[in-house]
Amino acid sequence: MPCRRYFWPLILVLFSCAPLLRRSSLERGLDYYKKGDFRTAAVHFNFYYSTHPGSDSALYYLYDCYVKLDEPKRAVDVLKQLAKMGTKDKDVYLHLFYAHRKNARYRDLYMLLTNTDRMITDAVNQHFALTRQLFAELVSGVSTKAHYSDPVAFVTSHGYMSYLPDGKFYGDDTITQGNLIILLDTFVRPIYPQNFFKLENITNRSFLYLPYMRLIDVGVLALDPDLDPNEHAPISMAVESIGRLKQRGYIE
Repeated sequence: MPCRRYFWPLILVLFSCAPLLRRSSLERGLDYYKKGDFRTAAVHFNFYYSTHPGSDSALYYLYDCYVKLDEPKRAVDVLKQLAKMGTKDKDVYLHLFYAHRKNARYRDLYMLLTNTDRMITDAVNQHFALTRQLFAELVSGVSTKAHYSDPVAFVTSHGYMSYLPDGKFYGDDTITQGNLIILLDTFVRPIYPQNFFKLENITNRSFLYLPYMRLIDVGVLALDPDLDPNEHAPISMAVESIGRLKQRGYIE
């Protein structure tokens, strides 16, 4: 019969087109992404990730879609998922750091900085400075009483930090290691330390010496004989110290 002449060629054509018919949702998402249809692209990337939970590529594209669609909450959720997967991409954590601060998620901010490896902590220290505002946010993040409070109002009302003589807070002021010693000392009881150590950059006549020895004595700070009070305090130093204050009951 004449139709038989076209049967096998038709079968061959169908088989050759099969890969096109079986294109993954990731590939289809990329097509829509390139066209600028980020809403439809996000649907495909979400579906692909649901069936391929190890695919960080789908998450990166999904994150960018939500950014372009101006859906910050969903974008942050994607970043959290990437962090949960243990990505080594420091930009993920830097974006999370910024997003948690912007959205007043201070508990998440504190947990982010305590649950990441040294590489990520170093990246945060390098890209961001410890300021009075950030210190207040970290204290609020570790406290069980401040989840819904303004961080500055919380730390000042509890006597953890104070306004300056002109009645202003100056949250953008950066904190040196000497400043941090004084701030941390306001949390602890005014006990007389049992041990005294010789320091390279702080003499025993300095106003910083006794508070530093006290913080070492109660286990809030570790001894660093070479500590320079004029150097900027790394964020990681504040996070670790605030965590120890919480553990020892100095922050409720």
